[in-house]
Amino acid sequence: MVDKILLDSEVYEPAEDTFLLLKNLVDVKNKRVLDVGTGTGILAIEAYKRGGIVEGIDINPKAIELAKKNAKLNNVNVKFYLSDLFSNVKGKFDVILFNPPYLPTEEDDIIDSYLNYAFDGGRDGRRVLDKFIDEVDKYLNKNGLVQIVQSSLTDIDKTIERFKNKGFEVKIVDKLKIPFEILVVINAKKRF
Repeated sequence: MVDKILLDSEVYEPAEDTFLLLKNLVDVKNKRVLDVGTGTGILAIEAYKRGGIVEGIDINPKAIELAKKNAKLNNVNVKFYLSDLFSNVKGKFDVILFNPPYLPTEEDDIIDSYLNYAFDGGRDGRRVLDKFIDEVDKYLNKNGLVQIVQSSLTDIDKTIERFKNKGFEVKIVDKLKIPFEILVVINAKKRF
């Protein structure tokens, strides 16, 4: 497990959703792994410690700075860089991890901080999630796997349907009931 993690007020602090995804992390040994929306870098660091060849991306420059510090603190070699979803990503991966901004967000909920990227999913909570699903298959190797965590506040059935419509085998591998919502981990395997 990750030994130490530094935090920053402008970077999403690992919470129940992060730890649920971490608990269900698939076998990444000798696999190319991309951690989308890396935040503190905790998932990327753990994937590296489990033998993955890992890259972490985030739209938040503060997150990239923090993830690099956390990687150094944990003696791991993860490549972190700025990217708005896949805008700066090159190559294909065996495993893509994502804890997306899934909260339905009204104009009044938006905060003037980089932290806003971590939770602002647009009016229906799906703005970033749907864009991710539309693009992710271009960055997966054959039989590649996507692991995401999502909230019941953001239509889980729609996520499953969107993945299936793109030819993925999809299953919910874990659930966690917390106040006001249920968190789920979804594995979507590329069959092509």
